[in-house]
Amino acid sequence: MLRSSRYAVLWVALALALLGGCAARQAGPARQAVGPGLSPEARVQYYYLVYQDQILRLQRLTRTQPMNQETLAQALGYQKIAAEALDRVLAERPSAELYLDKANLYWNNEQVGLARQALQEGLSRYPDDRALNLYLANAWLMEGKPDQAAAVFDAYVARFPKDDQAREQFAQVLVDLREYARALDVLKPLLGKRAEPELIFLAAQAESGLGRHRQALADLRRLLEKNPEDFDALSLLAYQHEMLKDYPAAVKAYTSLLKADETRDEVRLRLVSLLLKLNNPERAVALVREGSREKLFLLEAAETFLREGFSAQASAVLDLLAEGAPLTAEYYLYKAMIAYEGRNDPGAALKFLERVPESDPAAAQALQFRIQILAALKRDAEALAAAEDGEKRYPDQSRFYILQAGLLAEGKNLDEARVVMERGMSRLPGDTDLRYRYGLLRREMGDEAGALESMELVIVKNPEHAEALNYVGYTLADEGRELDRALVLVNSALRQDPANGFMIDSLAWVYFRMGRLNEAWTEIRRAVTAVPGDPELWNHYGDIARALGRVGDARNGYSKALKHNHKDPASIQKKLHDL
Repeated sequence: MLRSSRYAVLWVALALALLGGCAARQAGPARQAVGPGLSPEARVQYYYLVYQDQILRLQRLTRTQPMNQETLAQALGYQKIAAEALDRVLAERPSAELYLDKANLYWNNEQVGLARQALQEGLSRYPDDRALNLYLANAWLMEGKPDQAAAVFDAYVARFPKDDQAREQFAQVLVDLREYARALDVLKPLLGKRAEPELIFLAAQAESGLGRHRQALADLRRLLEKNPEDFDALSLLAYQHEMLKDYPAAVKAYTSLLKADETRDEVRLRLVSLLLKLNNPERAVALVREGSREKLFLLEAAETFLREGFSAQASAVLDLLAEGAPLTAEYYLYKAMIAYEGRNDPGAALKFLERVPESDPAAAQALQFRIQILAALKRDAEALAAAEDGEKRYPDQSRFYILQAGLLAEGKNLDEARVVMERGMSRLPGDTDLRYRYGLLRREMGDEAGALESMELVIVKNPEHAEALNYVGYTLADEGRELDRALVLVNSALRQDPANGFMIDSLAWVYFRMGRLNEAWTEIRRAVTAVPGDPELWNHYGDIARALGRVGDARNGYSKALKHNHKDPASIQKKLHDL
């Protein structure tokens, strides 16, 4: 669940990396039988202490240990004992709060169905409890079933029409879970009665999420008239201007933010990026010089200049790191990046990389960059030898297995690439990036089922791996199956990378397969704005437009798919012909 910077979300879920339905061995101390002579009150206290003990063990495990098959089984064991103990407490002393505790045991994407069952059990006893009702609505949303969520909420407000706090809380959850249109529907009755800043800001967030940036601007200006220093409103206002490509207005908004708090390096970086889009590198450099001398800030600033094509200024910003201090390995790494990406001088980049000492912690990163440069120069034998050397020197770093396999796959040596990846996975069984890349390799080898199986295993090990979540969600949608789960997975990916155009496209495609065409149309327009040069996104744009009867838009989408060299031009031509 996302958290808003402005409001605390109603629910605090345990940060568990668990997979629903997995079998687990019991973990922790053996459970002791409670003597028959204990009073009911003593039994309740005992089992509640068992529950609390298992929760503490679970929190300690997930906070201190990497999540692999062994720790996953241990975590599930703690969870199982905690749930059994809580059930015993509920049998003796039921309460709405305890049912919420039980739901929180399962509050993550893969186990949300179990959380929902606990909430429904609680509501069978306490049907009018606000928290149980709102939790249940949120659970349905996380399962990708907004209609059921709306039904729970509507039934509650029908019984308690004056409970405005419930409406506001539900609207916040809808915004957090990207159900923006429904959030606005919930907010309308409240906004008609009172125009409180919190409600107007929520409406602006929803309008922004729907791409209605001008309406969001109008809402935010209302807020800023009353409180010109409202930091959150100014931030969202600046974002609207960026989305509308009104960069001067965005600069003005970010400048106001920076005046309000000059320590905000993230605001300074956004302002630098916008100034570069307006071709004002001198002011951007001055802005960096006025900021902190924190290494991370200066490195990110240099990368921003480089990304926008200002390599000389990137180098100047990087030199601020060297003022009054010895040159570091990071300095040489970024100098190599500037030489390679900014000046197109791979020879100079390689020389900078040679100045990174082998004993420095950054030496592994320097070797990775060296391999990538050699590969780009088509010096494949040297690149492969360097990658093999990297595996020997850093056997616990997955990147060297991935680079080796990539070089072999590029040379059409797919079986050898697979051997390298499997060797890496045997040494690093908990590395989800390695397994994700292995899944991509299996797809390249034509093993679609194996690729999907690998991605599912990535999600088992890391339920927040955005790329794997998106892969599985999109694949399920493309195959037209398990669409509710596909929606949950893609939304989970987007919560971690909300501006990713390919993930937005996946969401549009899920909505399309579900028949939710208006929502699909909203999302596909956002996707092609974020990634305007991808032919498959334009193909999806055409398909969704055609389903809505928007013939002109469909023709435009298919034409752009052809323009950007779609891999199957014949199918696109046929779609154009059939319009």
